[in-house]
Amino acid sequence: AQGQKYIALIALFVETLHRFDNFLVGQMTRESVQMALQNGISAQQILDFLRTHAHPQMLAKKGNGPVIPPTVTDQLFLWEMERTRISTEEGVLYSQFLSDSDFKVVQEYAQNIGCVMWYSSQKRLLVVNKKGHNDVKKYWKTYKREHGESG
Repeated sequence: AQGQKYIALIALFVETLHRFDNFLVGQMTRESVQMALQNGISAQQILDFLRTHAHPQMLAKKGNGPVIPPTVTDQLFLWEMERTRISTEEGVLYSQFLSDSDFKVVQEYAQNIGCVMWYSSQKRLLVVNKKGHNDVKKYWKTYKREHGESG
């Protein structure tokens, strides 16, 4: 029963390759660790678990060195940091441009006021942040009224 509990815990951050009566073969992959991180398990918790449940032979071999190789420790923290460098922000998509010139006028205005999050000139798609949306919308309506429906 105790072994089953450990296997279930290991499965939270390790991709199981083979399972035998008294041991498990698995690998920590970016995907398996990312899944654990998404489920609220930190890199430090994974390392603590591995250190706490290391095989006695591994503990005896370590001497003064670390139980978990530094490359493994570093990689776990790097994978954890990947999650924090991505942020989300609400935006508004503009996609109904009738001509390249219409798109270019609006894209340049949005760029000048600093609210462009992403754009594709080829597909005539523009995403602006929520803060700049009203200004871009007002500019676009004024521009269409003054220059006709398609520039």
